[in-house]
Amino acid sequence: MSLRLLPSLLSLSFVAWALGCSSSDSEPTGAGGAGSGGISAVGGGASGGGPLGDGGTGSGGAPTSGGSSAGGAPSVGGSAGSGSGGGGADPAGGASAGGSAGSGGAQGAGAEGSGGAPATPAFFLGADISSVQESNSTFIDTDGQQKSIFALLRNHGFNSVRLRTFVDPMAPYGYASSANGCTGKSEAYGDKAHVIAYGKQAKDHGMGLLVDFHYSDVWADPGNQIIPQAWRNAANIDALAELVKEYTKDFIEDAIAEGARPDMVQIGNEITPGMLMHVPGANTDCWGNQPASAPFGGSTSNWTNLGKLLSAGASAVREVDPTILIMLHVENTDELEGVRWWLNQAIAQGVDFDVFGLSCYTKFQGQPSVWQNTFTTLANEHPNLKFVIAEYNPERTRANEIMRDLPGGRGIGTFFWEPTQSGEWGEAMFTWQGNTARAKESDFAEFDALRESLGL
Repeated sequence: MSLRLLPSLLSLSFVAWALGCSSSDSEPTGAGGAGSGGISAVGGGASGGGPLGDGGTGSGGAPTSGGSSAGGAPSVGGSAGSGSGGGGADPAGGASAGGSAGSGGAQGAGAEGSGGAPATPAFFLGADISSVQESNSTFIDTDGQQKSIFALLRNHGFNSVRLRTFVDPMAPYGYASSANGCTGKSEAYGDKAHVIAYGKQAKDHGMGLLVDFHYSDVWADPGNQIIPQAWRNAANIDALAELVKEYTKDFIEDAIAEGARPDMVQIGNEITPGMLMHVPGANTDCWGNQPASAPFGGSTSNWTNLGKLLSAGASAVREVDPTILIMLHVENTDELEGVRWWLNQAIAQGVDFDVFGLSCYTKFQGQPSVWQNTFTTLANEHPNLKFVIAEYNPERTRANEIMRDLPGGRGIGTFFWEPTQSGEWGEAMFTWQGNTARAKESDFAEFDALRESLGL
């Protein structure tokens, strides 16, 4: 989900993507640009239109019948070790249950102790709170007590957060830029430094961390996958892939060094049509709408190129910490054949990943029964793969039940979008009075119940 903040902060809009396969990203104004290289026989992806904007048109897609899995099942990374020690008191209340790494495996679930980091959650009950770091809002829990957003979420069962990151949000056409007549932001929100600092706060509260690499200076989604300004002089796809690898490796190394080790990363955001395939064009606005096609990139019309980019990001993660889970994320959940084709192509290219994530909004991807059918079908066809709902709203209970009930316990979590903001995707879980947000009792009671039913 790409959240474009309007002056009211609470009203956003999205645009459909290719014959009912909707983008879950929004733009504040303007017409959606033409998508390039869609994944299914029914057409390509349209870029997100804004409120009062017009949706873009698709530009043709690759056939849904393309390619069976030829590259073997994706790696699932190291198995969990049986380490001891770990825990340490959780600043948000309650001791964390992490342990030190076991022999040859991932971080263990050792007994609670003192001074250790929490283990990667077995089930991520998460929320994307990237926007919260940009404000100085006050949060009031259902008990009437003021708390940090991390402590408040933890109090109701949330054990993880998702944070998006951009390459250089201050670059022209970047998320925080004031160039080209854009409003801009006071700080480079979404850059490496801000995300690592905020991620450390999550870790200090005993929470899991999903880092969402957009690989752009601005929102990346099915309509906009703009190559960062600093990477546009790459001579060819191999040079572009090397930049992806260097950037990813540098980010994760610094995050670990500063106490913000990700438990999971996304190699791209809603990369249904591909990634790193656009540049700003003559009509591109401050949000990345109406981009132009790059001379080369990672479109699904050329899976060899896309595979190189995905593998570059994945190999960087493995080299730094092979126990960090790697996710690939697309959004056309309501189009089973298109999703199946995309996943099989990624596997055929030999991309090394652990988790397949989908977006699930009733507004854009249909009812939970549609999500369940897609996930269950894919889980049965790919027994070595794990699954996550990377973004969803508003079906909180059903989304988590679908993940909980996947075959083999391979549904490993959900990330709610967006607890503090309302939009066409759903309602916020808080009521706002000025700069004060009060938790809605009924909304958080639902997560209290989910915590029990999920055994968290």
